[in-house]
Amino acid sequence: MLAAVIGAGLGCGGDAPPPPPREVTPLDQTTTGTITGAVRLDGPAPSMGTVNFGSFHECSARHQGAVATGDALVHDGKIENAFVWIAKGLEERVFAVPSEPVIIDQQGCLYVPRVAGAQVNQPIQFRNSDRTVHNVHGKPSASRDWNVALSRQGSDRTVRVDAAEVPISVRCDLHPWMQGWLGVVDHPYFAVTGPDGTFALESVPPGAYTVAVWHERFGRREATVTLEPSGRATVGFELPAR
Repeated sequence: MLAAVIGAGLGCGGDAPPPPPREVTPLDQTTTGTITGAVRLDGPAPSMGTVNFGSFHECSARHQGAVATGDALVHDGKIENAFVWIAKGLEERVFAVPSEPVIIDQQGCLYVPRVAGAQVNQPIQFRNSDRTVHNVHGKPSASRDWNVALSRQGSDRTVRVDAAEVPISVRCDLHPWMQGWLGVVDHPYFAVTGPDGTFALESVPPGAYTVAVWHERFGRREATVTLEPSGRATVGFELPAR
């Protein structure tokens, strides 16, 4: 199994070259505004399971006590780890691709952060901070999947996703409980909610938009919003308890 995973890692994805330059649509910063809001749960917060580390003592030793699965983090009705983005309204614009990577670590045999966002073709660097072998198996449906090995502590690999998609599942084949999620969009207007459930999309050009939210357990919702020049708009989401 280990040899198969490492072989796949060497041959599929990883260390992707940068994309060709694109002609970026000019953005008048004097007219941009902000879209803010919060993501709440409609109903009582469901219980979460605990991670079963099984015989992987090198993983359980990194933690004290039981470890929650992390798929339903809710604090006073506010949802953490919801991915929020502009789903419609920016189709005519082209945005610069950031050169700085999004960093996702493997710590204690968990993905940290569990939910992350990136732009199309932005470098996404996966790191291994554990003293055990991991791999990173991404399974998008709109672009090529990848399976890269991180065979030792301190190792890292970089991938790029060349098509927008929310969500993309990221797993470790060696440790089946390790689940991460990526939201990849073709613009910089996305956010992942923290413990307070709030988000802010800043420097947005004025226009009419569809803003969407996705959560791994509570599903997806959309809302329309109009942002005036130099304005502020607010949109709230309530996701059903499951």
